[in-house]
This record gives sequence, structure tokens and C-alpha cells, in this order.
Amino acid sequence: MRTCGLKEIAEEIASSTNLSPEVAERGLFAAIDLFTEQLREGAKLTFREFAELTPTGAAGEALPNGQKFDVPGPEVAEALSHRATCSPSEADALLAEFLNVLRTRLLEGDKIQLDNFISLRIVEEKARIGTDKATGQKLILPARKVISFATSQNLRKSLGEDKALAFQPHAPLRDRIATLKTSAILLAVPERDFFARTLEYHFGRAGWKVQTCTTVREATDLIKGGETYLIILDHNVKDSQKLAENVKGEKETSLVPLIMMLPRGSDPKKTSEFRICGDESVIEPFEVKALLTLAEAELARRAEEEVIFQQEILFQFPTTDASIDRANELAAGLFEKSGLDDEGQVALCAAFREAVGNAAQHGNRHRADLSIEVLYLLDKEKITAAVTDMGKGFDHRMYTQRGAGGDALAAARERHQEGRLGGLGIMLMMKCVDQLEYNEVGNSLTLTKGLTSGGPRP
Repeated sequence: MRTCGLKEIAEEIASSTNLSPEVAERGLFAAIDLFTEQLREGAKLTFREFAELTPTGAAGEALPNGQKFDVPGPEVAEALSHRATCSPSEADALLAEFLNVLRTRLLEGDKIQLDNFISLRIVEEKARIGTDKATGQKLILPARKVISFATSQNLRKSLGEDKALAFQPHAPLRDRIATLKTSAILLAVPERDFFARTLEYHFGRAGWKVQTCTTVREATDLIKGGETYLIILDHNVKDSQKLAENVKGEKETSLVPLIMMLPRGSDPKKTSEFRICGDESVIEPFEVKALLTLAEAELARRAEEEVIFQQEILFQFPTTDASIDRANELAAGLFEKSGLDDEGQVALCAAFREAVGNAAQHGNRHRADLSIEVLYLLDKEKITAAVTDMGKGFDHRMYTQRGAGGDALAAARERHQEGRLGGLGIMLMMKCVDQLEYNEVGNSLTLTKGLTSGGPRP
């Protein structure tokens, strides 16, 4: 993010008007002094087609009888011409171009730093949970772009401890900001990938800021900068899976949407190797317009889900011993970083191992050509892990219903006497977690454990 101070703004004013650089800089500093003086006297500053600055009490209440001061306008142009030793018409032109530069710089993502006065920049206000005033119901208020406003220390001192400033952008500017795509998209592609230029062009035309990289290290450094809001990752990037795990395996970056570009013929639901999945995927060849639409949808989803979740990761793997071991290892690491205590981690690991083992044995029948999928979700209160196999499922109701009533062992014994296996694993999992649920078919199991629920239940 570039920072524009008074000198940089004066240079732009001089280059786009007939004013000399000396007059532009002198006039701009004089204008800041004039604005400060008017605010100190209680006047409201109205910057045409930009915003209003209004003195308030320390608690934010409006001060009565505030004089209005229009910028630009005949009164301010006359006052500024005397201070800056220029004509009123030059002062008027300077102020008009000053506001034009402020609008342009802000909308292009720069920070405005007006020395001894105020600073402005556009930020994304995160989605949050609010209340519908009409119904009283809780609802998710979506993320939005707003102007972040700060008063300089010198201006606060000049106003006095009993005064503050309220900043209110005018409706046209506020509406324009609301439509901005100031978020940066990280495009990770192989070297000499000509299609990347096409993606950069189309995303740029749509208003996105695009950062392109070709290595995991470059991508990691850019992500650590904190301005990446969405990642598009080409499967051909060397160690692309390492990057996917780096992003999704950490709470700080897990909710950044990840779109995977997969090769022709790929099946997003099947894999022959252990795979950290993207939140969405596109299979080559694809239309750029479809990728743009997908990116929009993913950013909207992320804005809502980050209110609820702290981490989300989806991984798939073939039904092989090595992949099952890798899944148990990854899950144990996630549980450890979740905030769950040691006893709870042991219990959840036991339930997860049993769930994956059942998916491999009873669901996929140890067929390496069939995959297992795991979705891990973490919020402030609990961990949720859903394990899904590609089998036909089974009738789980007898075990889950009896287990919920404390009779899972009897159900397992009854099944054993009939010459059939199963039931004990379900009882184990139910003791280790707070909630166990199968889908209707019986090929997907969801384990839920509260972060404060501790170890296995007696």
C-alpha cells in the first residue's frame, strides 16, 4: 500500500493544473492550517462530493450552532488566497484538484496521510453477527469496504480534550467504495505460464489486484504480508501440495479461499495420492469468466464463514495404509493446535482413527482405487470432523440409538452372536466424543467434540 503525503499530493496538483509546484505545496499546507483553524472554532467542513468533517463532543455528540465551511467555495478560496499569496481563482483550482486527488488515490488503494491533520484509507470491515432490528433475530452482516479515518495527534491537541471529529463520506463516494475489489488475489503458476498473463488481464479488468508468483516460498512470503484474500493455485507449481497444506493447516490463513486448477480428466472426488483440497476447483480447460464468478462466490462465502469458523481444511486420500497413517498424523496435529486439552486430544484421536479405519475396512473394503474424504472444522466452541468413504453405507441406527441410550455394548454382543461383526467401534467413538452422527446412507460419519469437554466419557 502506497502512502500519499502532502508533498506527493502537491506534486500531482501541480502536474494537472497551471499552478507551479511551489504554489501548490504552499497552498496545500496553508489549506490544512485553515481547515484546522475552522474546526477548532466549531465549523463543519463540507468537502464537495467527498465527505464532511464535523466537530463533536468527546463522547461523539454533535456540537450545536456549528458554522458550515464549504470546500471549495468563495469564502474558503478568498481566505486561502491571502494565506498562500495566490489569486482566489488559483486557490479555488487548488482545492478542487486536491479533492480529486484524494478520491483517486483512495479508490486506487493508497493511504492518505495529511500531516498534522487526518489520515484516510479504505479497509475491509469484516463480516459480523448482528441483530435484525425488526425481528430481533441474529443474522450475519456481510463484509464491506469502508474508509478508515484517524485524526492526527497534533489536530487532537489543537481541538482540545473536550472535542473530537466525525468523518462522514458523501453517498456517491461511499457507494463507489462499497463496490471496490481492493482485496489481492494470489496467482501461483509455473514459470513461463502464458495463460497466467490472460488471468492477470481479466482479473485486472474486473477490478482485482493480482499478485503472481511461481514458487512456494514466494507465495508464502506474499501470504504472510496479510493482504491475500484469495489464492488460485495451479497443480503444476512445484510442491503445490506443500503450499496448500501451509495455507489450510494454519488457523491464521485457513479461511483464505483456495481455488485449485486441476488437469484435464481430474475427478475432484477421487485421488490416487494424499491431497489437501481447495475450497473449490476448476478443471482444465475452463472459461476465465467461470473462474471470475467462482472467485466472487468464494470471497462472499469466506466473509460469512469467518464469523463462525476459525479453521477449515478438506483432505482426501486413497485407501492405503500409508495414506491412512498420514491422515491420522495430520488430524492429530490439527487437534493439538485447536486448543483442546491433552486428554481431549487423546480421546478425539482415538475416535478419528476408528472412523478412518471403519471407512477403509467396511466402507471402501481396502480398495486403493476408492478414496476417503475428511472435512475438519474448528470454531470457538468445538471441533467437527466428518469422515466420508465411497462405500454403499450401512444401517447404523441400531448402534447409534442403543449407544445413545447406553446399550451399545449389548448391541455389539447381539451382532456378534448372530455371526456378524461391528458395533464396538461405534461404542468407542461415542465415548470419546460429544456427538456422533451418520448421514442417511451411512457412508459419512461426523464427530463433534467441545473444546472444554476433556477425555472419554465414563
